[in-house]
Amino acid sequence: MLSTPLQLSTIEASQIIDYLYAFFHRDFIANKTYIAKTIYIDPRCYRKDEGKESDFWHLTTREDKHKERQGNRWVWVSNGRYTDFSRASRIEWVKQILINHDNDNIKLFYHQESNQKRNIRLYLWAYDNDFIVILQKLGRSRSFLVTSFYIDQPRKRDDYERRFQNYISGDPDLNNCEWF
Repeated sequence: MLSTPLQLSTIEASQIIDYLYAFFHRDFIANKTYIAKTIYIDPRCYRKDEGKESDFWHLTTREDKHKERQGNRWVWVSNGRYTDFSRASRIEWVKQILINHDNDNIKLFYHQESNQKRNIRLYLWAYDNDFIVILQKLGRSRSFLVTSFYIDQPRKRDDYERRFQNYISGDPDLNNCEWF
């Protein structure tokens, strides 16, 4: 179901972003992508950073941040986003997971976030490959890619397993949240 990760070590460092963007453009801009043939994955072309869709950066880079004391509390401070090679080399997996969301190798679950709006997001976890795609709903028939990444910490894998089990066990906060 999933292709071999891209061999980014063979790409000139100054060309990596354009190389990766070609896959994003092919999968989400030049061709419309849907999940369950009904929910459009909107690349939100109107939201750009450095001439490329913001969603692209969330599929290929990782925020470097640290905690800093401000007054009597600790806050996260960003040092910027940098290419995450384990994430970026799997950019083709995003569409592959979306179109194969009902495959037995994908754990599909919804999770209520702790963000200000308490959004319910759709998680598609290729658990044998430690890769996850997260979507946010936009209206009735559109969504956007929040992020995707390679799970590189055992505690995060445990966290996603807990979220999956919470969903399949019938968390009342997630009643009737399904998109399809």
